[in-house]
Amino acid sequence: MKPIAIIQHVSLDGPEYFLDYLNRQAIPSRVFQVYAGDTLPEDVSLYAGVASFGGPMSVNDEALHDWILPEIAFLQRAIAADVPVIGHCLGGQLLARALGARVVKADIPEIGWIDLQTEPGTLARAWFGECSPLRVFQWHSDTFALPEGASLLVSSPYCRNQAFLYGGKHLGMQFHCEVKVEMIRQWLQVGYQEIDAHDLPSVMSAEGIAASLEMGMAQSHAQADVIYQRWLRGVYG
Repeated sequence: MKPIAIIQHVSLDGPEYFLDYLNRQAIPSRVFQVYAGDTLPEDVSLYAGVASFGGPMSVNDEALHDWILPEIAFLQRAIAADVPVIGHCLGGQLLARALGARVVKADIPEIGWIDLQTEPGTLARAWFGECSPLRVFQWHSDTFALPEGASLLVSSPYCRNQAFLYGGKHLGMQFHCEVKVEMIRQWLQVGYQEIDAHDLPSVMSAEGIAASLEMGMAQSHAQADVIYQRWLRGVYG
């Protein structure tokens, strides 16, 4: 069984629950910590799938982060080789750029638990299940345009493009379904000033996020199980 290539961009935003899910299924993986100097392989066919995760930087900061353009090229090779890609937040934005779409500042940021709506007439139910509303954790201020040929699956009232499907197997998400409680607690410690700078309906208070983590995470992980199971069908058939 070929492993899943996991791309991690910062130490405080890793594969978390995604890796837990793979381990429960006895699926092998390799983590590439590009922020620490790991180089992505030239031959993407060594891997059954590619999972890209989040980070506080912009995908347009290629002058500041020398791994951004090589990762975009790696994702393009994966798509060309029909190796399924799943992107979480920054990873979803990188996938969008790999498909030729723009990533720009969102009208307003989203931080905390946000309810999403499925787009009618799409495969949204097949990928996200029957949960209504679909509640996910967000922490982003950029957003991706919908790549040409991709289908929008879910949206929010504050940031329309929340998840897209390309080629039936490549999934780009604006949100975090991979996080666990302790990771978000660490984000609150280092990012509370970003939260305090906003008084918006799309930004929860740090106190509100902290108080909701245990209950919210149970639903989030159940939702992630549905997403990861569906994505892996395209990986291993």
